Amino acid sequence: MPTGLPPTFVGLENYRAILGLPELYVSLQRTFTYAFIAVLIKAVFGLGVALLLNQEFRGRGFLRGIAIIPYALPPFICAILFWFVYAYHGIGNIILEAFGLSPIHWLGYDHAMFSVILVNVWHGWPFFFLGFLVGLQAIPVELYESAVVDGASSTQKFRHITLPLLKPVFFVVCGLSLMWTMGDFVTPWFMTGGGPLDATLTIPIASYKLAFLTRLDIPLASVYNVTVLPLYLLLIYYIVKKLEVGT
Repeated sequence: MPTGLPPTFVGLENYRAILGLPELYVSLQRTFTYAFIAVLIKAVFGLGVALLLNQEFRGRGFLRGIAIIPYALPPFICAILFWFVYAYHGIGNIILEAFGLSPIHWLGYDHAMFSVILVNVWHGWPFFFLGFLVGLQAIPVELYESAVVDGASSTQKFRHITLPLLKPVFFVVCGLSLMWTMGDFVTPWFMTGGGPLDATLTIPIASYKLAFLTRLDIPLASVYNVTVLPLYLLLIYYIVKKLEVGT
């Protein structure tokens, strides 16, 4: 807590204190759940759309332009837009009722994490789409033409040509997005503030609360973020290795 006194070196005391905070383990679990599920959905959806819009058809350029609109919006605007979706009489429950399902409390404890992940997916999937589309266009057409001559099916071409050649792009895009999603503060904070009952308490939000809302302890909050530093370093090392392989 700030006291107005000169800073004092406390050694590893803040690390000892942080390991005793129950919210540390809750926020780690919430952060990994939020980041890994969101990245998985964005990767699958982004790859599907990239494969679709890599085909030749009329209006393809227009659809490519439409697809990147969510990524062009600031995260807090996306969060505000989804407030209208998640309202009890909002678009989300209207769709559920159209299929004969009961309305739900989207930002309640049981659904809050899923709802926040959905906002992150909607905002971030175009990054995957663009990365995969660039990767697809870099694959030589001659490979597919040779596969057709050899009688390969569409599934075989995807499995033996597209996926192996997209692998470096896949790991780089997923690695970058994983780091950004783990550090995402705006989306969960604007949607739920980390609640209800810590259901969406990710590490950035827990750190912010320690620094400015609960303990007013900025040094302790700074140490909080160090808990995910080893994973960040591992991801950076992995991305660099993949980039070296691709060069």
